[in-house]
Amino acid sequence: MKRIVLSVWMAVAVCLAAAAQQAAEMLAFTGEVTVGKLEKEDMFKRMLAWHQDNLPKEALRETNESTGELKGTSFLRYTSHVNAASDLTQGYILYDFKITATENGFHYVMTNFRHEARIKFHTLTNYPCFPYKINTVEKPWYDLVWKDLKAQINQHIPKMIATMKEVAEKESYVAQLRDKAKDTLVSQLLTTSLE
Repeated sequence: MKRIVLSVWMAVAVCLAAAAQQAAEMLAFTGEVTVGKLEKEDMFKRMLAWHQDNLPKEALRETNESTGELKGTSFLRYTSHVNAASDLTQGYILYDFKITATENGFHYVMTNFRHEARIKFHTLTNYPCFPYKINTVEKPWYDLVWKDLKAQINQHIPKMIATMKEVAEKESYVAQLRDKAKDTLVSQLLTTSLE
């Protein structure tokens, strides 16, 4: 009986360790952007407007104005730059995103990148070469496609984050002008009432 319990605990420990290692190795983009004086509610509205202008409507699974979160799954179209069998790898790279509006900015997480096509490359990790077991003769081709997939992600995601920042900064600028106008109006009212 003790052996069975010990075996079960060892199996659970191995599974947990493997899951933790896989999570640590997944390709992910995380960060925080600060743009200036802006309330969380305004930032949430800006990020929601950004989503409507830049991602498919179906991508958004969940919005929560009280926590400032937008969650969903989006994609980018993958066109292979590796000539051999490129029609078999053309498809989509799906990824999960979570954008959280904060005071003066937003936090983003983009993860769980996965390739969908006739020949699938599945979940993309931080490994520099294709990490899954395959026929050794095909390995160099898989490595080339793997690098191309990651290169296209590395081009797409920073551009997307830059557009998010632009939208947030525009609103931040408007908010600063509004605050300045309020301060000027209050100052004028106080000066007028004191005279």
